[in-house]
Amino acid sequence: NWLVMCQLFNGIYSGIWSLTARLAVMSSVNHQDVAVALALWGMFGSIGAAIGLAIAGGIWTNILPGELARRLPESAQNMTATIYGDITVQMSYARDSPERDAIIGAYDVVQQKMVIAGACFIPFTVLCLFMWKNIDIRKKDARSTQAQGMVF
Repeated sequence: NWLVMCQLFNGIYSGIWSLTARLAVMSSVNHQDVAVALALWGMFGSIGAAIGLAIAGGIWTNILPGELARRLPESAQNMTATIYGDITVQMSYARDSPERDAIIGAYDVVQQKMVIAGACFIPFTVLCLFMWKNIDIRKKDARSTQAQGMVF
């Protein structure tokens, strides 16, 4: 339930952030500079995503095998590496079996740590939001920043 809630919040936040960030970038530059500004915004967004994926990958790779080894029953201890490396093996265990419960518990711990790590970046994100320039686009001079011609 908590994972679904976090995924919903993440989706809503990502949609709002994506639209408002693009609008903020476009409103702060002249018309001829919009493409460059959006390209720079996309580049820094990709760098941030790569850093986030690296952190998540590090958490996943360093914590999940140990959690599996700690939680798996004695009968499956020699299968830890195989279970870690193959989702089909993980799914082959029956629901409510000790092995499947151990796998689900290990995933739960790792995803909890990933959510905590992501939440640690929220203050930085909020700080960046407060650094946006408050531009009233209703007062911008449309003749100097808008391309001339017919727009469909």
